[in-house]
Amino acid sequence: MGTVAPRVESLASSGIKCIPKEYVRPEKELKSIGNVFEEEKKEGPEVPTIDLREIDSEDEVVRGKCRQKLKKAAEEWGVMNLVNHGIQDELIERVKKAGEEFFGLAVEEKEKYANDQESGKIQGYGSKLANNASGQLEWEDYFFHLAFPEDKRDLSFWPKKPADYMSVYSLLF
Repeated sequence: MGTVAPRVESLASSGIKCIPKEYVRPEKELKSIGNVFEEEKKEGPEVPTIDLREIDSEDEVVRGKCRQKLKKAAEEWGVMNLVNHGIQDELIERVKKAGEEFFGLAVEEKEKYANDQESGKIQGYGSKLANNASGQLEWEDYFFHLAFPEDKRDLSFWPKKPADYMSVYSLLF
């Protein structure tokens, strides 16, 4: 197994007294960021919202426009807000809860599912360490598993804790 990146949670709970300098934004950038809550109120680019009810329209033109919106959002944003997707709010809440419970586990438990990018094992628990445009490190812990295509879905990477993680997530597929 390759080198496992240090985890955000481990750093946060290590007792450090200040944020390591490689994670601190330059003073110039900090001044230009502004109040995030005020910035949110300003108009500007918004993540595209796609109404998936249109994807099943009997009207070929409506279906085509929906597909084009999906494609454009994927190409230009890499993310989109899907509405009328048919996933019940109750299931969404269960999925969120299972994810929160996983990330609430001890680091040692989560490490049982650690990925290993160097060996090609991309699925599992990991930390993303990457430089942003200013050269500072962006650091986040994540859990990645493939759901589709089905032949790539490997449940051995999916956490056994919390107990209902796999059953809840499998309801999505």
